[in-house]
Amino acid sequence: MSGNSKVHHGVPAQSLTVLKPQKLGRHHHKIPQFIKETTNKNPRLIGDYFLRNYRISLELSKVEVQEPNEKAPDCIYRSPMGKVGFSIDRALLTEALECYYGGTIVPSQETPPISTSEQRMRNRLGLDLTYIFARSILSGETFGELERYENDYEETSWEYVAEFEYVSHLTNSRSSVFIHLDTDLVDELTSRLAGPLPARLSGNPVDHIKHLPVRLDCVVASVQMPLSQVLGLQLNDIVMVRPLDRYEVRINQQKLFRGTVFEEDGALFLTSLESVKSQ
Repeated sequence: MSGNSKVHHGVPAQSLTVLKPQKLGRHHHKIPQFIKETTNKNPRLIGDYFLRNYRISLELSKVEVQEPNEKAPDCIYRSPMGKVGFSIDRALLTEALECYYGGTIVPSQETPPISTSEQRMRNRLGLDLTYIFARSILSGETFGELERYENDYEETSWEYVAEFEYVSHLTNSRSSVFIHLDTDLVDELTSRLAGPLPARLSGNPVDHIKHLPVRLDCVVASVQMPLSQVLGLQLNDIVMVRPLDRYEVRINQQKLFRGTVFEEDGALFLTSLESVKSQ
């Protein structure tokens, strides 16, 4: 067998890029950067929500948008644009619960089972923060009405998960809020980022081609000199050139016409065009 082998031995699997058929031909890669940019423009949206409703002062630490791992979201909501998942770290959830009911005790680091109050609070936070997230990336619009989605028989295909990490000024701890986006929702966001499709032109395609802009370059003068002289040129040097008798007209460096130039009212005009092939 000759030639280079197409098998690369010893290459770790995690270093390879796995192509996903549903992403081919689509600008899904723009979604993570777009979410980060919109968040950096309005970094206080979620923090202001917690401060206004729960008297919790949060400072945004980082924003990461990655492909989802095995951990499923705590809550799933269905919207006209697709499904949204929501998760929140237990420490921030219990802190919001304590502050909502007027408590001042710092949440413990123990992990007892999720209570009914925590479940209600998590669902409330999920709805509110998902609406805030949608309005931030859709310039004030939302994903539409959100409905709690519970279906054990249908597996949701998540495309991206956005993590917003915050530092609490009360407990000085770091906690994150996670927003999961499914494939349908990412497709909708991608189409909106791409903008409206160009209007389909009607009529003969040849007529449309004739209206395409073409750049014409007119060579007024040229000179030939050794490379050593070209390399020796300095700023403010003067090079003696002789105007051409017939000026060459080029398109994309290809000689097509020759013509003459005349001046009228301070403007230059090209006239007496003749094809180069006719010479």
